[in-house]
Amino acid sequence: MIKEWRGFIQKRTNGSEKVNYDDPNFPSYVYSGYVFPSSTWANDPHFHDDIELVSVTKGYMAYSINGEEVFLNEGDTIIVNSRQIHYSVPKREERTDYVICIFHPRILCASNVVENKYIKAVTDNANIPYIHLEKSSVSGKKIHKLMLDTPRLLGNEFLLTKQFYSIWEVILNECGNPGAAEIKYSDSQVDALKEMLTFIQLNYASPIGLDDIAASGNVSRTFCNNLFHKYTDQTPIENLTRFRVSKVAEYLNSSNLPMSEIAEKTGFASASYMAESFKKYYGESPRSFKSSHVHTPRGSFEITDPLINR
Repeated sequence: MIKEWRGFIQKRTNGSEKVNYDDPNFPSYVYSGYVFPSSTWANDPHFHDDIELVSVTKGYMAYSINGEEVFLNEGDTIIVNSRQIHYSVPKREERTDYVICIFHPRILCASNVVENKYIKAVTDNANIPYIHLEKSSVSGKKIHKLMLDTPRLLGNEFLLTKQFYSIWEVILNECGNPGAAEIKYSDSQVDALKEMLTFIQLNYASPIGLDDIAASGNVSRTFCNNLFHKYTDQTPIENLTRFRVSKVAEYLNSSNLPMSEIAEKTGFASASYMAESFKKYYGESPRSFKSSHVHTPRGSFEITDPLINR
């Protein structure tokens, strides 16, 4: 079982999310949880090769995909295609309940014909960044029921695979009939943003700034700021700081290094500035976090923030 990293999404060196699969040998993650504005999982832009589906079971929320907010009411489902920049956006103080299902397309690739004709036709289609299925539509009702049924199949890879095929059948039907669902189109600027996000992941420990981030995407400082605001609702420096803080949490969780050394390894100019930034996102100091949360097993934070299971 993969250890948790205190509510922040783990990312690879290319900037994509490292999904915390239920089983490393079967690339899928299924969870029934809830989100609220102070959840650390919320408002954290990321992307991955996996397909992500979220179905709201109570309340309402929004999802940002490539800079566009999609509002989800109870019973609605959002399907985020592979490699799209996305994050959840809680829209009220009360909790919103949901079922989330993330799986890698290779689960469905039984043969080259299936992969090329039915899987890549969707995942490699830049014109389908997401599909929004409302509860009032036939497909919306069907996929919502499939999502509600999926958590009970955990532990049975055969039945989960069968379920993912049923989900994919709905997706294929919607892609073949665009009028039946809201299908939006991608933006070429996303590639530049991914380059800059990747640069941050690879160079967070160095004293980088706005000029360096902009140069990595081959854009101006102004355009760099505009892209981050448009797609992530953050400034480039806010994104950098948030990622640095997530690395601080990793060091606190896996080592006994002094705070000054952790600050140096994560790109903070001082331990005091690191502590100030850490408290902004976690609501407690690094020392308090380490003493109360270090080496806590997966799922133990479900009372306060179940979304760390992402």
